[in-house]
Amino acid sequence: MGLKADLYLNRADPLRYLSPLDCKKCGSTSCFEWLEKLKTGEAKPQDCPSLGAGRAHGLEVFLSLRQVLPEVDVTQHPLAGQTGRLEINAPGPDSPVLVTGNAIQTQEVVLAVLSTTSAPFHLLFVDTKGHTVDMAMIYNTLTPEAVCKAASDSGLESVLSHRQLMIPGLAALLKEPLEKEGKWQVTVGPVCVGELPLFFGNGWTKPSEYRSAGHGAGSERVDLPGARPGKGSP
Repeated sequence: MGLKADLYLNRADPLRYLSPLDCKKCGSTSCFEWLEKLKTGEAKPQDCPSLGAGRAHGLEVFLSLRQVLPEVDVTQHPLAGQTGRLEINAPGPDSPVLVTGNAIQTQEVVLAVLSTTSAPFHLLFVDTKGHTVDMAMIYNTLTPEAVCKAASDSGLESVLSHRQLMIPGLAALLKEPLEKEGKWQVTVGPVCVGELPLFFGNGWTKPSEYRSAGHGAGSERVDLPGARPGKGSP
């Protein structure tokens, strides 16, 4: 068996998305106690109506991440996938924009997570020469200039009613130059893409045909019925 890529699951912390009041309403004296009950199956997110449907579903997805995420092999050389804009679940002009690199491994992981929601997104694959986000920051292939070029080449700006981007937590250093030079409003997302269901809270709506605990497991590639290349993308 080859080495598996680090998906930063150890950096994902569900406690930052829960308040003591949330957990008390869910029948536990602390959030740590409630999470332990969720992990053992003694409790279920859907049993706690105060969370809201989206937050409950997001927590359900997070707890099954090891089944949702594909296993990604460490490769000796970068493997480049597509660049440009991908439309997820028919996004509109006010839908969020998620920025990431064009490593095939990165794309598979991001699409696996996005397959767990019916929420609309514009997904912007920046040409990082096939480097994953962490390596792209080291080798300087994920830059403010590369992000702005991807946005321009894909026609992103022409379909938006806002100038807001979400960049990966590992690319937090790009926030200031993108805001100053690119005139974008930038939100720094989580380091682990598996945190997105928690990050978006009740905006992480559940697909009608979603299957929990094993959804997406075992597949090498995730194809989204609601995904299509944006105009201007290759």
